[in-house]
Amino acid sequence: MKTSLEYKYFPGLTVYCNQCNLSIHHKNKGNKCKHPINKQVYKAIVRIPNSGYDRKTKILKARDYNEAVKEFIDFKEQVKNPVLYQQSDKKLKPQLLKDGIAMYIDYLQDEGTPHHMKKHLEQSYIKSTITFLKEFVGFIVKKGAKLNTYKLESINDSVVGKYCEFLEKKNGSNYTYNGKVKAMRTFFNYLIDNEDYKLRNVWKKVNLKSEKPTDISISKKDFFDLLSVINSEDAILQTGKTKRNMYRPWLKDLTKLKAFSGRRNAELFAMKWNMIHFEDDVPIYIQSPNIKINKQQNNFDKKDYQYSFVPVGEELLELLNELSLETNKDGSDYIIAPEIENRVTLETYASRYFTFFFKKLKRKYTRQLKHLRQTYITREDLFVNRKISMQHSNYRTTSKHYIDKREIAKEMVKNGFRVFDK
Repeated sequence: MKTSLEYKYFPGLTVYCNQCNLSIHHKNKGNKCKHPINKQVYKAIVRIPNSGYDRKTKILKARDYNEAVKEFIDFKEQVKNPVLYQQSDKKLKPQLLKDGIAMYIDYLQDEGTPHHMKKHLEQSYIKSTITFLKEFVGFIVKKGAKLNTYKLESINDSVVGKYCEFLEKKNGSNYTYNGKVKAMRTFFNYLIDNEDYKLRNVWKKVNLKSEKPTDISISKKDFFDLLSVINSEDAILQTGKTKRNMYRPWLKDLTKLKAFSGRRNAELFAMKWNMIHFEDDVPIYIQSPNIKINKQQNNFDKKDYQYSFVPVGEELLELLNELSLETNKDGSDYIIAPEIENRVTLETYASRYFTFFFKKLKRKYTRQLKHLRQTYITREDLFVNRKISMQHSNYRTTSKHYIDKREIAKEMVKNGFRVFDK
């Protein structure tokens, strides 16, 4: 019994799952769609001539591969014929909500996007956005909407109001409420700004709820108490009938490295021993590629990388020595969990493991792994305290273009920088 539609490589033609909202053709072997074949469709993606990189997409009616190819070719001729395209522009532009969402997800995933225009969004962001869009779709379906006929223009103030009321009754956090509203607002911004839809962004009228500040740091007591409870004893999380071991041998070292370097999770798992810079055989700083900025700027060649320079302060030096700095010096192994090849999986679950063990402290508040970055930056700011420029009226100009951060890192090491006082 077939589990997916037949597919042979044909430029611009993909197999698409309406349930996953993802392309599942051969280019995406990692996406193992488990939904039934009746959820799959053939999808056409065609560039509009003389428009730069604008394109049109269409969910095809054909269920047979050969018929899909014929339908694709007809659609391509329509789009590429300037006269016909002008006459049928409104017809070709997806008007249904489900098709607009499918087009938007392609956009988020850089599907068919020229290299220099790719956004390289985090998979976690794409996944949460898709979840939020699906929740809205589920809401309107429960209210009686028929997806095969429901148009984007049907989303008006009344619909938005009812959806916001629905979200409020769920009693979720303000952060979650805002995230769901922002997802819809950004979706409409895309339709209006990128695809020239003549729509009003009715989501702009929604007042977002107040959120707790993100500038939360972790105290010295919480930090060391947390380290003391990270062990293999009583580390099982039970959710329903599912049990999961939340302990990982590398978690305590990761927590320390996060606290003593302040870098983002992806950068921590990408850190290698040969990134450590020595002077007179003394480790001074870690030259860590700024993954977020490099993605945003499409920097994938090492010669174009932007770096962060992490001073090897007293605490970080102690950690590196514990992890056998002398033995690993100039080596190409990862500092954290070098035996694990899949770094993305490590990054995905690290925060969950951290949160599990912090809950064991039974505080009246919660802390997350990301708060160690705030902790580090707070201490760094207090230690360096450089916010005045003698050369520019705007210190940001000085900081961005003139300050050699390697020299700042050296000075911090020389003056005994620590995140937590002795």
